[in-house]
Amino acid sequence: MRDMELLQRIDLPAPAGDRAVAPAAADLPAAAGRAAPAHDLTELLKAALGPRWALLHPHIQARFGLADGQAQAEYVGDMHQVRCTRLGALFARLIRYARVLPHHNADDVPFRFDVEPLRRELGWLKTRTYHFAQEIFSFRSRMTLGADGELLEHFGGGLGMRVRLEVLPNRLVFVDDGFFLHWRGLRLPLPRLLSPGRFVLVHRDLDAEQFEVSIDVVHPWFGPLFHQEGRFQRMRG
Repeated sequence: MRDMELLQRIDLPAPAGDRAVAPAAADLPAAAGRAAPAHDLTELLKAALGPRWALLHPHIQARFGLADGQAQAEYVGDMHQVRCTRLGALFARLIRYARVLPHHNADDVPFRFDVEPLRRELGWLKTRTYHFAQEIFSFRSRMTLGADGELLEHFGGGLGMRVRLEVLPNRLVFVDDGFFLHWRGLRLPLPRLLSPGRFVLVHRDLDAEQFEVSIDVVHPWFGPLFHQEGRFQRMRG
């Protein structure tokens, strides 16, 4: 990571007063048959951040808003660097069933990121697509707010991640608070040594149109395994 202050901040627990508590129904599966509200993407961030939403840069706030008639937010750009070590590539291949991390090393990879609100609960359905020369690598995940107010991201193959948000100047930071295996509503925490490592995604605002994203995964024993960085903008219309 290039920002040493950020490295120091990401290991601090979120202030207790800033943790939002969602209604218990927010963690129910879609099959529960709740009505389908027209959630805006910002609602999940507001619920997760609580009072800290007001500290988030206005460009980032606006970047997750949906206009009337919009079904999703679409972001496009290039991953200028996609890097993984040999060990990282091996790990990515081992969990390829979940399609969470690409095993390629490449530059200037066209990238698309779509976010749409879930229909039956407060949350997002996220789709990421890397256009590598060798293949198109695409995967989806579902991010929801648990009954205790924590963000939960569910990937394919039963892999999940607890997510903590940090608000820094011009930045919104997604930090994992531990990985888990999930099945039919049950969650089994994964020991940190058996997980991919500490995951940190930084959304850094550049201006009203453009932003940068960096992704780092650092294992407690094996050090940095993955690094990605790129520049993007939201598609309009």
